[in-house]
Amino acid sequence: MKTNLFAGQSMTKKVVLASLLLFLMNTMSFAQLNKVYASSQTNRAYGICVACFVQNPENAVGSNENDYSTLLVPIGLLGRTEQTLIFPTSNILADTNKLVIGVGTDQSILTAQLIGGLSVETFLGDVSNNDYMNIFDDVLKLGGTDASRGALELTMNKPFDRVKISLNSGLLNLNGGFRIYYAYQYKDPHISLMAYSKNGQVTLDGNVPFEGSDVALINTSGKEVYRSKLKSKTFESTLPEGVYIMTLTTKEGKIYSRKIMIK
Repeated sequence: MKTNLFAGQSMTKKVVLASLLLFLMNTMSFAQLNKVYASSQTNRAYGICVACFVQNPENAVGSNENDYSTLLVPIGLLGRTEQTLIFPTSNILADTNKLVIGVGTDQSILTAQLIGGLSVETFLGDVSNNDYMNIFDDVLKLGGTDASRGALELTMNKPFDRVKISLNSGLLNLNGGFRIYYAYQYKDPHISLMAYSKNGQVTLDGNVPFEGSDVALINTSGKEVYRSKLKSKTFESTLPEGVYIMTLTTKEGKIYSRKIMIK
């Protein structure tokens, strides 16, 4: 009897501990996903196409992930429709590294081939990051119960505060319109670049390859005031105390940016 009682108590403890661990993991996951939604937008159409426009453009702004704007470019007409979604702050100030755009169609199934005429480009203010790209399978994430919806998920290594989504007349098989549900930034905890400063010495941490990378510091006026190639995780800045934007360019050409306080 004692053996069975102890076994039952042991099993109960395991179940309780497992449930507590699952609760903590879910709580941490939700706590980490702090979404910064686009707060305003602009839109326009190009070409000789009176039927090219953005329908209900304000529906793509804000935290409602179920209403949407619609980019319209009828098949066979030469034209382009675009919508730019603007965030209240840059990814550097918000400390985020991911950009997610909720998208969809009025057709039954969404695929990368179906939206072959779609492109995205990010900007910091009016300055392009020169990252114009057409949508492909690795960027389009499908899932959920609605097969007509998905999300574009991009890892953002350059400073940006807006994203332009363009729909060109070369779209494949999409006769209705392209829907934009929302756009938000968030911080993926698996991508990290941290920096600590003490007495002018900056120490880096995270899962970014540091050795051989170029590091640059930009002051609040937008002027580059420091540049060097890293030999380790630390470097001497010899700069006045204050806030700077640090940009790290790895040997592979990947760019990471974050805000840092020199002290």
